[in-house]
Amino acid sequence: MVNSFEGPIPGENYTSDTKNYPWHRPPEFDDLDKAIDYIGKKLTNEESAVGLLTMIETGIPLTDLAQTFCMSGIGNGKWTLDFALLLAGPVTHIMMIMAKSYGLDYELGLDGKKIPPPGGAFFKATQEINRGKAAAAGRSTMDQIDDISADTSKILKDSTLVNKTPMKKFKGLANSEPEGDQAAMLGNPEQPTEEML
Repeated sequence: MVNSFEGPIPGENYTSDTKNYPWHRPPEFDDLDKAIDYIGKKLTNEESAVGLLTMIETGIPLTDLAQTFCMSGIGNGKWTLDFALLLAGPVTHIMMIMAKSYGLDYELGLDGKKIPPPGGAFFKATQEINRGKAAAAGRSTMDQIDDISADTSKILKDSTLVNKTPMKKFKGLANSEPEGDQAAMLGNPEQPTEEML
């Protein structure tokens, strides 16, 4: 028999601490360069490198691995969801460099193929990864992190995501546009437009 007196009090969630989870607090990283440095160190330490290279060797696409890594960072309070979108490209690039450094063929995951869940081949490949070579691949990748960070910063600065054309100063809703502009909006342009020629 269910005891109805053992449940939460209605409205109890409004009085509980709202900072119970890491994603309820401000993120640890809000600077892209610092986050990329952290990711580089995290992915290239020996334990992570062995696991990552094993997953790449078994055919798991880099985009899936990057998504998993970025989502775990959100869950651990390292960065926000929006920031994870910015980090997805550099994370995939770091993983790609590691795979190349180790000499692995990798699947980017952009073709939409589904992969089966890991089985015996995954665990067999785990034992075949050379720890020393994996650590060397991690060190080689760390040497290239600054280039990735600089490229990402340049892309964000030169991005076309932000419209850089200056806007006209807003004069209020009651102010009308000059007569020529109003006529053009109504379909009676004084000057012929390119479409009319």
